[in-house]
Amino acid sequence: MASSTAAEDAPSPSTSVSSKSIRRSHNKAKPIACNRCHARKVKCSGGQPCQNCQQGGKANECSYPRRNRMVKVSQRYLDDLVAENKSLRSQATATKNDITATPSIWPNSARKTTSSSTSTTQAPAVDERPWFIELGPQSPILVNEAADAVFATRFRQALLGGKHHGHIPRISFATDESLLALSDADCPWPTPARARFLVDVALSHVSRYYHIVRRSAIVEILQNGIPGSGDSITRSKLWVLFAIGEMYSCRASRTFPGIKYFARATRVLRIVSERPSISEVELRLLLVYFSLALNRRHAAYTLAGSAVRLAVVMGLHLNVPPSQLEDPATREHRVRVWWTAYHFDRLCASNLGNPYAIDTEEVQVDLPADRPELEGTAAAGDFADAAYITARVKLTRVLGRIVLSIYGRRIHRESLSHRVQQALKDLSAWVEELPAHLHIDAKGSGTSELVPKPISLRLSLNQVIINATRPILLHVLRTHAASWAPARRPESDPTGTRSHEHSQQQPQEVPEQAVLPVPNIVSKIGETCIRCARHSVRLLTEAWVDGSFKTFNFLYIQNLFSAATILAISMLLPGEDEDDDEQFETAANILTQVRDSGSYSGDEFCRHLEAMRAAMEEGRRRRNLAGEGPGTGLQSTHSAAAAAATAAAASLSSMSIMQPGDQQQQPQPPVQNAWPHISNETPMLPLLESSLQDLLSQSTPDLNFIDASNYGESGYAQGMYWPESWAPDGWSAQQ
Repeated sequence: MASSTAAEDAPSPSTSVSSKSIRRSHNKAKPIACNRCHARKVKCSGGQPCQNCQQGGKANECSYPRRNRMVKVSQRYLDDLVAENKSLRSQATATKNDITATPSIWPNSARKTTSSSTSTTQAPAVDERPWFIELGPQSPILVNEAADAVFATRFRQALLGGKHHGHIPRISFATDESLLALSDADCPWPTPARARFLVDVALSHVSRYYHIVRRSAIVEILQNGIPGSGDSITRSKLWVLFAIGEMYSCRASRTFPGIKYFARATRVLRIVSERPSISEVELRLLLVYFSLALNRRHAAYTLAGSAVRLAVVMGLHLNVPPSQLEDPATREHRVRVWWTAYHFDRLCASNLGNPYAIDTEEVQVDLPADRPELEGTAAAGDFADAAYITARVKLTRVLGRIVLSIYGRRIHRESLSHRVQQALKDLSAWVEELPAHLHIDAKGSGTSELVPKPISLRLSLNQVIINATRPILLHVLRTHAASWAPARRPESDPTGTRSHEHSQQQPQEVPEQAVLPVPNIVSKIGETCIRCARHSVRLLTEAWVDGSFKTFNFLYIQNLFSAATILAISMLLPGEDEDDDEQFETAANILTQVRDSGSYSGDEFCRHLEAMRAAMEEGRRRRNLAGEGPGTGLQSTHSAAAAAATAAAASLSSMSIMQPGDQQQQPQPPVQNAWPHISNETPMLPLLESSLQDLLSQSTPDLNFIDASNYGESGYAQGMYWPESWAPDGWSAQQ
């Protein structure tokens, strides 16, 4: 009883804690002494500084220790915190799942499902850190891996042993200052005869591949209108047509042909229309066309995006009810102008690796169609073959999907091998759907001027396949280069560019490694890339011979440089084709002549070719020292390259080339094997070859060595293009 009574009289734990808390709350908190007073064991007055430190002249040494107070809280408060934490975590997970489960913008691509156990991977073609270069005092310039010039830089870095060989910046283009000065200067309107001639030349080139303006409407304006009259948009369209006509009909002089007309046409861009018309979309598309010739790719990308947005404001991406627009010619013109804007936007964005102006699934307008009801009318000549425009639009869609999946910065659940496989499937489907009249005879056409549209499509297809497969080819080259002799690290980069990291660290020797086995299907993909490059060079060489390759045709120049880069890689791989040396030198000589004729893009690509030649010599030296190459030293390869260059220059110099401004077609000497038949090639490419069809049918292609090399510790690179390490301050380019 006594014990139980004592237990009842004893205070409970809660009562004890509560009473202690009450007593402590009444106690005044003791002041904290500064560190100096605490060490001297004297009373501290507090404050900053305290009186003792101030009197002792130690005010700057007066500091206080950080107090870690023990605070008691209730159990309910802790439970509420835990519950709130769980609730916030569940909300964050749900939001992340909603974002990752968003359907792809491409209708034909596989939909991505969300799973907590599914891992995501960054595209191996890029690194999670964007690449900027510094060019003088300006802000850093973004460099995207999808560009052909950037791929050439990665090729040089693979041969020269790392990142200290920087990217060659693009400085060959018409500057803003020169265009502003020309836009403010007086530009007389050409005489009626001259105006009709320039417009006829411009339309004969532009309308051959793109539908931008209606020929009948432009001719009517020139015939019935007063020179220089009309609204500002119409006059500006004519100014751009004058510029394009002069570019294709005059030889280069001190200034770029037609640039004064182009600068005059840009005056109207100072005001953005609140109620845009289709003429404003046409104007911007013409400006895009000429901007590409000036090598102003960023300006062309901006103008193309502006044209798409103006078209969206007008509703060109949607079908207009027939009750509101009955004229079939006007309806078809709207449709074709929209798809031209769509094509230009995708083309410019893909060349730069930038985002597009509109998602494909937002477009609901019909594809171009032939209009039999217009036969016999003045508008019949305004609309070319609809099948060609449709094929080009569909190919542009595939190009956009490839750039997003292989070079894009978004997170992918599929590996690189699966994305390359899907790209080849899309291209194979495009080839199978192509109408027969747009195919090229495998044995050659005889003259490219007679069938410009099929040849243009074939060049575009080759370029898209090269974009899809060249990351694989670069991996194959790096695999072989890993077994070559160590690369020499020069103290200065001959390209004039360098990285910050190279300036701060001493170069190290690249260790020789055993060559990794390359699966057969990977070699087949690389071979497909090389064969497309060879065929493009043959097509463009013939076009140069017969005069259909114009000096300022930006897309032809770009395709030629891209193909030449692939041939340069082929020249360094085992089992190289002897014709690749000659084709490479032929392409280089054409680009040199284009540069000497005043082409901005030709000048840019020639700078890259010069840097590539030096890198290729180093690559041959490394390969020959390792005993893998065909020669025993640098002398043999140097002689072979010199012989190929001499032969290519001699063959080009003997060709009667039609330059801009020539009005008569000169007789051409017979060209031997201008389009030799490529073994196992179908009329539209080795995409339909049986071995590649086996790849497309595989659920898991044998490309794992590429995916593993991107992330393995012993891999030769962290990413598809990115060098072995990265300096926090990025890359710089100095001129």
